[in-house]
Amino acid sequence: MKGLDTPVLIKLLRGDPKVVAHLKKVRAEELCTTAINLFELEMVARNGPRNGREKRLAAVERLRRKLTVLAVDEGASRAAALASSTASGSSWSGLTALIVGALLSGGCKEWWTVREANFPTLASLKVTIFG
Repeated sequence: MKGLDTPVLIKLLRGDPKVVAHLKKVRAEELCTTAINLFELEMVARNGPRNGREKRLAAVERLRRKLTVLAVDEGASRAAALASSTASGSSWSGLTALIVGALLSGGCKEWWTVREANFPTLASLKVTIFG
């Protein structure tokens, strides 16, 4: 399963050629995101210009129906704590830890994010960077 971070979801909604091409290569694989990422995506859609808000929210809803949404629950919390104690690289926030926990407890093997994201290095989760 491939997980999509908020900036990658935004790029996808905007039709970014790199993200769209990469999705075509993995067409048969299940795609997921976390409840946290959907919250962030909806906030971006709601806080943008008033003109076009309904269209943005509808696009988010269409995308949401195509993804498996991983919950931030007890399993995610435990996985986040374990990952936090074993991760190498830069420090990461509590929200990032919970995203990682949801990914790991949900069976995600690869996370798509952007270079600016402060994402840890974990042996159990491949990270693909979209610049």
